[in-house]
Amino acid sequence: MDSFWSKLLILGIVAAIGLFFIGNVYAPQRSAQEAMAESTQQSVNAVKAGVDDMAPLSYNGDDVINTVTNICRAGNTMKVVVVEGGTSYIFTTEPSYSGQNISTIVDSDKHYLKETSSSSIIFTEQS
Repeated sequence: MDSFWSKLLILGIVAAIGLFFIGNVYAPQRSAQEAMAESTQQSVNAVKAGVDDMAPLSYNGDDVINTVTNICRAGNTMKVVVVEGGTSYIFTTEPSYSGQNISTIVDSDKHYLKETSSSSIIFTEQS
């Protein structure tokens, strides 16, 4: 009977050591995998945002008017350039150019390509 309890005690100790070892190895690996997955997702999101910002996007005239109206206010430092019929109109602090309101410059039925840089947004009329 004495050998049964000693064998059972040894089995319990070995099982406890095994569970302790698995717990100490698995938990750090799991947190490391979660951190790598989060970092990878952030990288993917950053690349998507960069590609979206660099790719020319098509906007209709109403979107251009709304964008210029929303951005060009007092204190704004971002230039918004609208190229309409070969003429460039530059807006910074108000949605008008030499007395012409943006809604008279931009044709709401036309489409415009949008290009963004760090200091300006350029809307170019599509032919």
